[in-house]
Amino acid sequence: MGVGLGGGEVRGHGCGSDAASQGSRPQQTAAQCPMNRAWREVMQDRLHDIVRKLLGEGTIEYFIGYGAGSEPHRVVPCFVTSDHEVERLVWGPLCLQNLSKYVLQAKDLEGKAGVLVKGCDTRAIVELLKQHQIEREEVVVIGVACQGQVDPRTLEEVLGVPMEQVQGVEDAGDQFVVTIGEDERTVAKEQVLLGKCLYCRHPSAFEYDFTLGEIVPFSIDAGESEFAMVEELERLSVEERRAFWQKQFARCIRCNACREVCYACYCKECIFDRKMPRWLDKPPLLSENEIYHLIRAVHLAGRCIDCRECERVCPMNLPLSRLYKKVQKDIAELFDYEAGIELDEVPPLVSFELDDQDPFM
Repeated sequence: MGVGLGGGEVRGHGCGSDAASQGSRPQQTAAQCPMNRAWREVMQDRLHDIVRKLLGEGTIEYFIGYGAGSEPHRVVPCFVTSDHEVERLVWGPLCLQNLSKYVLQAKDLEGKAGVLVKGCDTRAIVELLKQHQIEREEVVVIGVACQGQVDPRTLEEVLGVPMEQVQGVEDAGDQFVVTIGEDERTVAKEQVLLGKCLYCRHPSAFEYDFTLGEIVPFSIDAGESEFAMVEELERLSVEERRAFWQKQFARCIRCNACREVCYACYCKECIFDRKMPRWLDKPPLLSENEIYHLIRAVHLAGRCIDCRECERVCPMNLPLSRLYKKVQKDIAELFDYEAGIELDEVPPLVSFELDDQDPFM
């Protein structure tokens, strides 16, 4: 069980209400939507109260959340270790990062950690628990109801101004209110949401100890499948698909940002870093890049939660989510499995059933 925003007990694991689990939900106006500036500040204050209490009682040694960056439009991961640092924690539509990666990296530190997670991030926590990478009693999870996060690159294109001029972004139901200097501009959500948010089926955390808000989240009726971008490629011939991916992989500079940000890349030594045997040459040649990305895709089969952090941090804007979404689609069709949902569900590639499909045998 967990503790809700109003102080009552709420369910600590599950997929939420019917409204939260459906693919299409009713849109809300700014007046109807509780996730405006005032409500965000209430949630933020509640977050401060919970973290301050957890630190004060010694329940946790540090808390991983979001904090203001070096510029008004930037929100960065924030580690809090004492009461007087709690006010640094923020929440809003620019809290993009999946913080579960930091829980994994900090597991060797002394003491219990606390972490703030969105619904999509919860899936990473569930998978890390299932893969025995973290222990449930070693982390306190605070879930937050999320109505979608802004894609900074798309926002720049829509507004026609660089993000450096953006002073703030507030959620106003079916639109965002963007502050640019002394002016405020509104933009429809469906224009600037992160791609993953357009099809989000898990907007509220479902594995938590405390939760902030249980609002009906905003949803876009995209009118197409969440696998539409994969199905578009599947309709191409093999030669056309290969040409598409060769064009993308040729642009890769192999900076490893996708690997470093991925919650599921937790090997102590990555095979790509080994010198004996050497799997890849260092220069980012097309042949080497193909091997790198295809091996990563296979390694993430049954574990990718579609957080799209890899695509967000890619300096070359590679459409990596298309590759991993294809693997998700195959896993769903072959094994009826979705990563990061049920704690007691065994991942398909680490189990065996007599009726498993085996057309490759």
